[in-house]
Amino acid sequence: MIPSIENLVTDQMRACIGKTSPVMELPEEISASDVRRYVEATGDRNPLWMDDAYARAAGFRGRRVPPILILQVYRRAPEWEMGDAMPWAGIELPPNFTNTRNAGHEVEWLEPVYVGDRLTIQYRLVDVYARQGRSGPMLFLKRACEIRNQDGRLVVRVTSTSAKLPAARFSGAGSAPAD
Repeated sequence: MIPSIENLVTDQMRACIGKTSPVMELPEEISASDVRRYVEATGDRNPLWMDDAYARAAGFRGRRVPPILILQVYRRAPEWEMGDAMPWAGIELPPNFTNTRNAGHEVEWLEPVYVGDRLTIQYRLVDVYARQGRSGPMLFLKRACEIRNQDGRLVVRVTSTSAKLPAARFSGAGSAPAD
């Protein structure tokens, strides 16, 4: 049974707001070959990430890492396998709220990242709230991710919101969801 929308977010869940994950260090620096593979895959041949002399002439200390690549390297952290569970927050959702949807991302680019930088990542649970959707109640988990370089400088902040919905119940393969 699903609790009413007013009782969906418990005091225990609210107490988890503000908790942070351990700092997760990526297992290696971002290499020139990482950038080369990105360029080969996307065709994005921006000279800022292809040419040291060009990047220095533009006022940077060297080749930059393409911003979108930075948003993907966090998956290298061994802790990434925890996925959306956030065990570090200690939050317990109702057991049937296992259907996850992306409900938005906000990205703040604060400093350039360079070839050779080592990055760390840390999450913080920002908010937990409930809303009534067309198909029923939804829980929203909002978390901030801070990515820092080897000097401890904050380079990117990403705020992500996930929607958690009750798992769909099906009466059999190929049939419509049951009510």
